[in-house]
Amino acid sequence: MNHGDRSVVDVHSHFYPRWYLDLLEARPSIPRVSRDGGVERFVIFPEEEEPGHGGRVISEDYWSLESKLQYMDRFGIDQTILSLGNPWLDPFSEEEGLEVARQFNADFATLGSKTGGRILGMGAIPGSGVANVAAVIREIADVENLHGAITGSRIAGFTFDAPELDPVWRALEDTGVPLLVHPHYGIALDELEGFGHAMPVAVGFPLETTVAFARLIFAGVLHRFPGVRLIGSHGGGTIPFLAGRLDAGWRSDPALVDRMPTPPSEVIHQLFLDAVLYHPRALRAAADLVGVGHLMFGTDHPFSIADPEANIAAIREEFDDQDALRVLAGSAITLYGAEADEPIVGDHAKHVDP
Repeated sequence: MNHGDRSVVDVHSHFYPRWYLDLLEARPSIPRVSRDGGVERFVIFPEEEEPGHGGRVISEDYWSLESKLQYMDRFGIDQTILSLGNPWLDPFSEEEGLEVARQFNADFATLGSKTGGRILGMGAIPGSGVANVAAVIREIADVENLHGAITGSRIAGFTFDAPELDPVWRALEDTGVPLLVHPHYGIALDELEGFGHAMPVAVGFPLETTVAFARLIFAGVLHRFPGVRLIGSHGGGTIPFLAGRLDAGWRSDPALVDRMPTPPSEVIHQLFLDAVLYHPRALRAAADLVGVGHLMFGTDHPFSIADPEANIAAIREEFDDQDALRVLAGSAITLYGAEADEPIVGDHAKHVDP
């Protein structure tokens, strides 16, 4: 399918099946779903447990494919590669997490057929058990209608520098499955108190991504597994602005030089980044680091921070027509190989098959 069929592809959009929300509602502690008089809320951050806060309201946009399609139509989004949002499968035990991952992936593999190819599914991985994670990644690769996978800033409880994760990186390299790295709870939450979820989302989330990728880079993962295809949410946090300091930090530490014989700048361009940055100059910094071919449009829908109109405007302001098209659609089509079940041309399909 050529780029003319899809001028806007969203690689960062979340969805919570009803059965998954029911599992979270059964939990007594965060992360959980609370219900009060028919109103459901996500309770993920500690501050959301405090009296008078109650968490974020779960609207129909979180779980309805019809609402997702209407949102896409409103902003001219031709295709979405849909992923589960945080807390993903982290709350579940190892055995249950493996079972839920397989149930979820079977569910999301049907999204293309249900929506005429407008919405495609991204796989989920278990929250514990390195062997389980590696196995599920290989299973995702074998499912034609799943496109990539998503993870938080830890995999099976390990930070990205942990040698225990080598089987996961090997599975990703062997299969070519793209892995979207998304922050989970944010970091430095004690320093970000007093503004509800706004400070964790605006500041804590990108900092969490930054630390995850810095650990990955300093551990030499990109040197040892050059074929892994990792996508950093929210423009990779502050990685585009700290790339030079990563090199400086590497040069300053003889032990790190011994472990990783070339500086981060030799491999950091291997990363892919989403363009959920809202500002032309931030987009330029991201593109200068990894290239427009590694930068992809996203919305972060259904969360309140989503502003696709601002994102699209910033992309079209910063890049010429050809590069804007690559960021808005072409880079994602190349990375994910996302072929729709039916051609997407002219008027968008507005139905969900039963």
